[in-house]
Order: sequence, then C-alpha cells, then structure tokens
Amino acid sequence: MKKILFFLSLFVAVSATAQTDILDARENYGVGTTVTVTGIVTHNESLGSVRYIQDATAAIAIYPGTDWGTFDEPQMGDEITVTGEVTEFNGLLEVGPNLTSVTINSSGNTLPAPMVIVPSDQGELIEGMLVQVDAVVFDDGGIIISGNNTYNYTASGESGVVYVRTGNFLVDALLPAGEVTLTGILSQFATDGIGGYQILPRDAADLVPSSAINLSTPVDQINIEQTSFSLIWNTDNAGDSFVEWGLTPDLGEETYVGDIVTEHEVALTGLEPGTVYYAKVTSALGEDETSSNVMSFATVSESSGDILVYFTTTVDNTVATEEEAINIGSDMNDTIAAYIGRAEHTLDMAIYNINDAVIVEAINTAQENGIQIRYIAHGANANIGIGSFNAGIPVLQRPDDTGSGMHNKFIVIDADYEDQAFVLTGSTNFTPNNLNDDPNNLLIFQDQSLARGYRVEFNEMWGSDGPESDSDNAKFGADKSINSPRRYIVGGSDVEVYFSPSDGTTKAIENAILTVEYDMYFALLVLTRDDLADAIIEVGESIFINPIGIIEQENSTGSEYPTLDDAGIEMYSHVGIPTQLHHKYAIIDQSQVGADPMVITGSHNWSTSAETVNDENTVIVHNSRIANLYYQEFRGILMDIGVNIEEQPDGGEFLVYPNPAQNYLSVQSEQGHVMSGELTIVDLNGRVISTQNMNAAFTRMDISNLASGIYVLQLRQETGVSSVKFVVE
Repeated sequence: MKKILFFLSLFVAVSATAQTDILDARENYGVGTTVTVTGIVTHNESLGSVRYIQDATAAIAIYPGTDWGTFDEPQMGDEITVTGEVTEFNGLLEVGPNLTSVTINSSGNTLPAPMVIVPSDQGELIEGMLVQVDAVVFDDGGIIISGNNTYNYTASGESGVVYVRTGNFLVDALLPAGEVTLTGILSQFATDGIGGYQILPRDAADLVPSSAINLSTPVDQINIEQTSFSLIWNTDNAGDSFVEWGLTPDLGEETYVGDIVTEHEVALTGLEPGTVYYAKVTSALGEDETSSNVMSFATVSESSGDILVYFTTTVDNTVATEEEAINIGSDMNDTIAAYIGRAEHTLDMAIYNINDAVIVEAINTAQENGIQIRYIAHGANANIGIGSFNAGIPVLQRPDDTGSGMHNKFIVIDADYEDQAFVLTGSTNFTPNNLNDDPNNLLIFQDQSLARGYRVEFNEMWGSDGPESDSDNAKFGADKSINSPRRYIVGGSDVEVYFSPSDGTTKAIENAILTVEYDMYFALLVLTRDDLADAIIEVGESIFINPIGIIEQENSTGSEYPTLDDAGIEMYSHVGIPTQLHHKYAIIDQSQVGADPMVITGSHNWSTSAETVNDENTVIVHNSRIANLYYQEFRGILMDIGVNIEEQPDGGEFLVYPNPAQNYLSVQSEQGHVMSGELTIVDLNGRVISTQNMNAAFTRMDISNLASGIYVLQLRQETGVSSVKFVVE
C-alpha cells in the first residue's frame, strides 16, 4: 500500500511540472503550482525585466525578479522554455519570480501576428498577447511621453489605456495627436485583480499614424503679450497652418497661413489682456491633415504681477541678495485669512484638509459679506473645519480615497478683476501643525491670467463654472484632461503651471532639473521617483555642480534617499526632528542671475501617487528674487537640523568679461581687492587647459588658442575656490 502511495505522489509531482501549452497553464495551474511552458518572446527590454511569451494557444508573463540573474536574458524573437511557480501580481498572471530553469531554444523567430481587437475585447483570455487596435486617438495627443505613466485613448467609440514604463524607448517621444494603429502587449494592473487592462507599446513602431502629415513637436506658445501671442509647431511633412481659436473650447475664430512649411507659426492678435483662450492647430497636406487637441493659452494680464513668499520656519537672511525672506512663524493662518478677507466677489478654494479656526472664521465672514464661495476638499480627511462653515457655503469632496486624493492647497480670489485677482498656493495644509510648526511655504501671485488659469482647473473638479457644483460632471484624478494654460508671464517673469495627474508634472520637474548649470537645492517631504533621482544624479556628475538635498521620509518604501546618498549627492535627513519637513520644492541656479534661476514648488510630492493619482498643482517660477528667497529658507532648515552652514570664505566674487569672449578674457575682483592665487581654465570634462598666477585686482588672460565652447575659470586661493563659466566664440 505504501509503495502504491509513493508512486501516486510521484506521478502527481511530475504531472504538476509537466510541459503544457500556455492556455492550459493559465486555466488549470493555480497560483503556487509549478509549470513548464514554451513560447516566443514578443518584446524587448523596453518593458523592463518581465518577458511576455506567446504560443499558438495564449500568452503569459515571465517575471524573473529585478533581473535575470544566472539565466541568459531572453530577447524578442527567442523561443524559450521556462519552468517556475505560477504567481499573480495586481491581476496579472505570471510565471516567476521563482524560476528553476530558462532555456533559449532558438532565436530570430517570427513574432505572432497581433490579434486585432477593440477595447471591450480586453480580458483574461487574451492577457499577455500581442494585440492591435485600429483608429486609436489619444486624449492627450501632442504631449511628450514620460515614463511610468498611463495615456487614455478612444477607438471604435470605446476607451482604453496605454502604459509606458520608465526606460521604454517611447519616453521623450511625442504622443501622436492624430489617428494611429496601436500595437502592444495586453497587460493588467488592478490591485483587486479585476479590470485594469492596459496595452504596453514597445517602441515608436507600435504607434503607426494614419495620415501622411503628423505633428512632430508639441504645440508651444511664444511672444506672449497682453493682446497677442503666437503658436508654433512642427510637422513631419510640409503643410499649411490653420488655427481655430476662441474664448471657449467651442472656438469660433479662425486664422490661416497658407505657406507650405514644416515649421509652423501663427500669430493670434486683437486679444484681451489677462484672458484664457482656447485653440486647436491643423496642418494639411493634400487630403491628409493632422490636428492637435483643443488647448488653452493665456495672455499677459494688466495686474501688478507681484509675487510674495512666506515661510513658517527659520530663514537665513545673511545670504539675501535682493530681499530678505520672511519667517512668518505662527502667523501663517492670519496671513491666509487676511487674503481671504480681501475677496470682493469670488473665492474658490481647493484645500486638502482644514482644521484652523482663524481661516474658517475668515471664510464665514466672506460669505456673510456676499462673496461667492466654492470649496473643494478631500473626502477621506476629517476636514473638521468644514463642520464649522456657515450654512450655504457649497462644499464638494473628492469621493474616493485613492492615494492622497484631492491634495491641492490653492485659493483663487476675484479672478475676473485685474487689480484684485490673487492665487495662493504652496505646500501648506490648513491644519495647526502645517500652519504653525512644520516647514512649509506659501506663494502668492497678484495676477489675473494665473487666477483664471487656476479657475479652469477648479471648474473641472467642481463640475461646472457656476456657484453650485455638479458632482456628475466633476472630474478628479485620472479622469481629468489637460485643459489649463501651461505658460504665463507674471510681472515680467516666466511662470509654468502643471496640474496632476493630467499634465505630466514629473516630466516638467525632470526637465527643469536637467537645466541646472550652477547649483541646485531641494527640500522634500518624500522622493520616490527614480526618474527624478536619476536627473539629480546626472546633474551631480558635473564637477562644477553639487546638488544638496533635505528629505523628511528618508526610509519610506521606495525612498530615493539612499540612492542619492550612494551616488555622492550631498544629502541631509530630517528624520528625528520634531517637526515634519512638508515642502515640495527645488531651487535651481539661484546664485547666477545670468542663468535661469527658478523655483519649483506646490502641493506635488515627488512620488508616483502625486504623478498618477492625486489632484495636485505645481508652479515653476523663473525669477532670481524668488529663487534667493527660497535659498534663504533652505539654509534656515539646515541650521535647524544642526548642519554647520558657515562656509569657508572663497577667494571673493570676481567678474569675467567679455562673455562670450574671443581672444582675451578680463578677470576683475568684484569688490576691488587683490586676489592672490592660481587661475585655471578647465573644459566641461574637467580637463585643465591652462593656468596662470594672479596677485592683483585685475588681469587679462590670453584665450586665443581655445576652441569655441563653454569653459570654467577657477580661482584657487588659500581661503577656497571660486568658479565662473564663460563662452568662447
């Protein structure tokens, strides 16, 4: 009897790992069992370490873990045989990561023909297969693709989703604006295992345009004035230029330029100051044409353009250049309440959480004074202050608690009145800890254009442009579209605004980081985005740039703190400090007015939830004064956590001119004192080109032997090293 049982159990064990086709493996081998399957690999490394394989019956994902370890990494067209444990990850059936064998049987095989489907065909039976969807139109066509993001599309009157991971060959490419044939792997990502199907395109060949002419760049806005601006775009083939535009998404006006070109520019004139306009561009080649989505753009306002900044904690005014930063301390709520009290007509508030009696009283007083108030909150929070609102103040709460939900902290005041229009934004929640104790920032703009742009975003969440919300039409999170202007001129300074999750905020932050030429400082609650960490590391690889960062959540899941620290970035932890570093800001090139000093701030944490789920707002302010104000606060944080910020004096600031230069470069002490040390010219690769001694307040250097390009002049003295970039023409 024991012998029979032994052979029976041996038979079961063998049959559990027997070779089977993929359909049988999917239907008859449960999670935790071991299976052996064979199939053709249908993609390359652009989807990460996972490999999808397909045979004549079905397809399945093979997941080895973060890498293939001792196994040879399969390539597209390989036929492989894999033995491993069946698992499930967010609804996706996989073999792995417990793999016992991977055999590459042959290479260069013809891939299976993609199955032509419509979005409603997506399901378990074809999960993992190579599929094709015809006549696809992306909701946000015309934007640059960023990694770790989804993009919605419609086809055959149905909707679907495309996912592009970081590292995909499509990152930084243009998401097609016109109709395309979409090919890719059908995958799934759903925490409850139900639905969540998404197509994974592999590269640009999986997005085939239907038209003979297509947009090859995003539509951009230039020459922004009070009564005019121009729209520019490129196409892959020459065509004419046509813009439909107007004060609403229904458009109504037309401007046509008949020149047949690939680089298009159309000026819109006779516009009103401080106004949001909607526009759609089209270029035609014969019977073919390509069009953008309807986008919005703003003119320059007649407002003052004043920009004010307040901080809740220590600032270091010793490094002030134009203006001393203000530590407002526990008066942050009074300041916010005072601006609420300035409203004379309308008050729109999108606030993550409120529990402050002073601000609540200001809101109630505004309502009693006849101000039209609209208030949006995150429904999963306590929002204790809302319970003290006067009757009649309309409140709409985001209904789901995914991620941080409605995480904005902005106020729009009197958007239709040029001298009274304000936008308040920043990192501060309206709670006692955030307002009184935690390091936070409040940024205030007096600008009608910006106020009206923020109102567009508010109305999308509110579901209407009237005093009462329309919950059936309200859009939050991934349901939102790109519908508000990106670029503004505020008080003569460029200001960019991005609303998550629709606007590609993380890509905008990454692009800003990659512009660093001199210095970068960042203070963040959290940083879990590897693309942003990679950008900081790339900047830090220059011998002339030393990014410095402070992070609160040093040890949170996915934190990039150790990655940055290991890469040699100067990092400081805020862990163990009684207050919570709640900022989400970065300062770029604040020390060089001649560069592009800027500040990135807002409600958007540097996380995937902020990028893909939450309602957030981010501003990028290109202004040297604002950058220096934030730098004063950054040094204040370092002081508060006990970092010795007393810098060794450098050799004194010095000037180089002309810049750009040709044959000679003049070097002069900015303070007029004698500079004693060694002058060294190095190129951007760090190679020393020439050196000479200096012991004067002024000298000239012969640079006639230098090739055209960018160089750095270093002055080394006993007290330190100073550096200045210069250009040789």
